[in-house]
Amino acid sequence: MTPSQIVTAFCDALARNDLDGAMAHIAEDCVYHNIPMAPIQGSAGVRATLAGFIELLGCIRIETLRQVAEGEWVMNERLDHFDPPGGNAYGLPVAGAFRVQQGKITVWNDYFDLHQFSAGTGINL
Repeated sequence: MTPSQIVTAFCDALARNDLDGAMAHIAEDCVYHNIPMAPIQGSAGVRATLAGFIELLGCIRIETLRQVAEGEWVMNERLDHFDPPGGNAYGLPVAGAFRVQQGKITVWNDYFDLHQFSAGTGINL
């Protein structure tokens, strides 16, 4: 699979709430950074963070609007749709940057506005 196909498969698995399927694309030493928050180191941390997000936010449906790739790097512009229990359904604009090495995501940076997330969902992180 190309880096772009790996990122697409990862996002598709998340959209199905298939955490195991998503994690199959994450390297053991992956660094996941939601830019408004502290970075997460390692696949165990990524798994725990994603599981927490799924529990808090319900299904996370990822709508990729555009995606480009150059070498190991893949960037996408997305709407991440949430339907949290006790919150408001909301589509958050996100820009993601992924580095894929040896068939696994080693770097995952998501850029979004935390205030916009809180205002849209009614949830403060």
